[in-house]
Amino acid sequence: MDIRKLTVEELCNKVKEKNPVPGGGAVGAVVAALGAALNSMVANLTLGKKKYENYEGLMQEVLENMELVLEKTLRLASEDVKAFDKVMEAYKLPKEDPERELKIQEALKKAVETPFELVECARDILKYSEIVAKWGNQNAVSDAYSAAELARAACKIGEYNVVINLKSITDEEFKNKVLDEMYEVMGEAKVYYERIQELIKENGFTKI
Repeated sequence: MDIRKLTVEELCNKVKEKNPVPGGGAVGAVVAALGAALNSMVANLTLGKKKYENYEGLMQEVLENMELVLEKTLRLASEDVKAFDKVMEAYKLPKEDPERELKIQEALKKAVETPFELVECARDILKYSEIVAKWGNQNAVSDAYSAAELARAACKIGEYNVVINLKSITDEEFKNKVLDEMYEVMGEAKVYYERIQELIKENGFTKI
């Protein structure tokens, strides 16, 4: 299933079906893609404005990086579906197959990769959300804040999907390595998100 070829309505209809895919992982990747797109929009609305001419280089950096993230997250959305299908295929192997457990474990480890990459993408979106929130067109600052909220949601979705796959993996060394690396990335994401929250409060957007 290539999620990039679905309309928004088609995607929603696919998600609501009595079928585990596309599920949270794929949806999280689409959410992240939308966050990256919003960052790009704010950057584009900043370029060419005399008031922000000193930040044109930064905005170009935002556009270049968000284009990469946008492409990657849309790819991850489809890869998440494929990874889940591979896990299900492994579980459907005959129980007497001597390689069944090995193939299940391999498929589960592969299935961890996509949500882990989603967490990394979310971290990068938050990094650039802070930049466009600070130095981008202030008439579109709410879109920068919205991008940050979408990225935070995608980050948590990635975490949940990594953890649920790790629960069935028996390789403790692998599990600990993945968790250590993921929570390091999430720690970076948290710093960006908290700084954006401070900007939001300073600008009087919320009292929460």
